[in-house]
Amino acid sequence: MLGAMGCQGRCGGAAAVPAAPGALSEAERRALPGTIVFLSERAGQKDVWRVTPAGEETQVTSAPEDEYPGPPSPDGRTLLVIASGEADGRVFQQLRLQPLAGGPQSQVALHPPRPRARNASWAPDGTWLAAESDAQGFSDVVRVRPQANAVDAQLTNVKAGCFEPAVSPDGTEVACVCSGEGDPEVYVFRADGTGEPRRITTFYLEDRTPQWSPDGKWLAFVSNRERKERVYLVRPDGSDLRALSGGGFAGDEREAAFSPDGRRVAYVARLEDGKSRIWVADVAGGAPVALTDGQHRDDMPAWSPDGKALVFVSERDGDTDLYLMRPDGTGQTRLTTAKGADWLPRWFTPR
Repeated sequence: MLGAMGCQGRCGGAAAVPAAPGALSEAERRALPGTIVFLSERAGQKDVWRVTPAGEETQVTSAPEDEYPGPPSPDGRTLLVIASGEADGRVFQQLRLQPLAGGPQSQVALHPPRPRARNASWAPDGTWLAAESDAQGFSDVVRVRPQANAVDAQLTNVKAGCFEPAVSPDGTEVACVCSGEGDPEVYVFRADGTGEPRRITTFYLEDRTPQWSPDGKWLAFVSNRERKERVYLVRPDGSDLRALSGGGFAGDEREAAFSPDGRRVAYVARLEDGKSRIWVADVAGGAPVALTDGQHRDDMPAWSPDGKALVFVSERDGDTDLYLMRPDGTGQTRLTTAKGADWLPRWFTPR
């Protein structure tokens, strides 16, 4: 049984957390917009929950299989959920739509369970999604309508596979990674399936996880072309390629997140001792600024819809929980407290 259920209002959360010195005030947290969906293992399996910046929690899914939060629809009314389980000895995945105002019976499966169905990205008008699918090949990027029993429209046809699609902000193109010549490179395909793809990167090592800036003027991606993982920026025509952190490399970089105005990128640098630190860099250039102190594992930064705060994941208090902070790194505040890992936050404005 799936749907928004249980713990309406508050199940633990910020009410149980003494305010730490320098933490965001309750008034400041309540002024932050939107809601944060996240994956929680507090019930012994992976379910989707949501929490307001003030700490009011609601369970969103509770299926027997694990469910991961995907991207919310552009109108903020529906969450894409990726279910993952095992049937007849085989692991399966399934894309599902979870109306955020719906009840236990409101979830809609887009297709039957299959081995690969992941990494979905919404078109800006909400009428279709791009996703990875193995319905017709090993791993194609397909276009699918958000409805039950939807039929995949193939956008890529590469034997070695294409992965990690990202729809452009104007909905006309889809960036993804294809392994056609033995190593993953970034390509851009027309969203209507016509024409030839545009190759963005050319290097013999791996380029992956492309994502568009909100204004569509940049693509960010991760590459090991310097024998270390770094976040790069490149124009959608392949020009102006450069490392985001310039000369400020401080450990393997990943999990880049553009600010809503597209002027900054938050990212994670993994340190040699296994800890990690969140940084922010201006797209225009300049030295990156550390937002967390590198004494813990701090990961998965996500911006608030107004760009006035970030949520991130940290193990600093002995469990894996969500935390808030201002964009300059001040006001770090624990948001979730339930025992069991909370991670993979997505912050958006529901309708």
